[in-house]
Amino acid sequence: MIRKICLAIALIVLAINVKAEGYAVNVQGNKQTGMGHVGTALNFDASSMQWNPGALATLDQKYSFSVGGFATLIKTEFTGASGMTEETDNPTGTPFYLYGSMKVSDKLAFGLGVYSPFGNKVDFGKEWSGKYLIQDISLKAIYIQPTVSYQLADWISVGAGLNIVYGSVELNRAIPLASLGAPDGEVEISGSKIQYGYNLGIFLQPTEKLNIGLSYRSQVDVELEYSDGDVDFTVADPISPLFPDGGVAATLPLPASFNIGLAYQIDEKWLISADVNFVQWDVYKALNFDFETNTTTMVSTPGSPVEVPVLQDSNSKRDWDNSTTYRIGAQYAANEKLDLRAGFYYDETPTNEKFYTPETPGANKIGISAGFSYLLTDKLSVDASLLYIKGEKINAVDGNTGFAGEYENTGFLPGIGVSYNF
Repeated sequence: MIRKICLAIALIVLAINVKAEGYAVNVQGNKQTGMGHVGTALNFDASSMQWNPGALATLDQKYSFSVGGFATLIKTEFTGASGMTEETDNPTGTPFYLYGSMKVSDKLAFGLGVYSPFGNKVDFGKEWSGKYLIQDISLKAIYIQPTVSYQLADWISVGAGLNIVYGSVELNRAIPLASLGAPDGEVEISGSKIQYGYNLGIFLQPTEKLNIGLSYRSQVDVELEYSDGDVDFTVADPISPLFPDGGVAATLPLPASFNIGLAYQIDEKWLISADVNFVQWDVYKALNFDFETNTTTMVSTPGSPVEVPVLQDSNSKRDWDNSTTYRIGAQYAANEKLDLRAGFYYDETPTNEKFYTPETPGANKIGISAGFSYLLTDKLSVDASLLYIKGEKINAVDGNTGFAGEYENTGFLPGIGVSYNF
């Protein structure tokens, strides 16, 4: 029972993860999403700072702004040992983005990005078979990224950005209390945290048609103190004192990522681009939790009463692996006002099937996307995209609790935005 409580609290730290699996979908620009979410070697507008800070100094416009959002329509189906299929009934999430940049000289540019790669709400229901692990969860995260970029020469520019991340989570789950002679209880777990990281980028233009991008995001160790995470129990008397409300402390390493991108302008009409993302997930070995208050109870035995732990500090094994994502996309200039886009990616999961939990039901998955931009004026464009995500079926078990079954994820993410450059 205690391990199940700890598994649920894991979402407090996962909610602010830069590259989280499961329901956290990275959509930070409609132009890039329309091309399979490539962007490391592209310099469309101010939104490029999120993929590669080095690209910002290469923009032709002195001022660039891009704003937009998405609707996340994501579903997970779970089939347990009984053969019964259950699925989530998720409210629609609304991640957004806002970017602005200014070139203060021919070589130097500054920018600021605000975006939310998380914001989904997941609802498995109160009575599904995994209710003791999770019932519902609401994730929110807002990233603020001041960026500076400098063009060292005509063919090379560099950039750096500071990531200021505010993440919050609220999660509800049931607690099995039959062993203590009581009906099931409930727990609400909430928490928030501000973390800091950085990203670096190099943008190369060896020819007029070829761009090469390299970017790196740092590892960040997220440390929750008692004041950051709150645990609120709803448990019937007389055992309610065994589940005191309070705080929880935990430490989780967020992995570094390295990204490589190529973009090639085939002719006046066609642009193609490809990215490879390497994420160092093998740093995620386990989740260790320190509860502000630990409790025990006395249980009668044929000999003498025995003290039994109820709410105690715990360790949950994860042993994730490094992962790679492969992306490719194309843009076609249909006329002077209309650009059409399409893309595809394959995303490897870092999750370990031996220690697999429904809070983050990752799987190897594909993404297929399409999009367009239409110039309303010579400065203002409307940008739209649609992303379809399909995860492969995965049979997995959580070695910490024994909960097992088959998972399958599906998602649709329509998006719309505007860009203004002058």
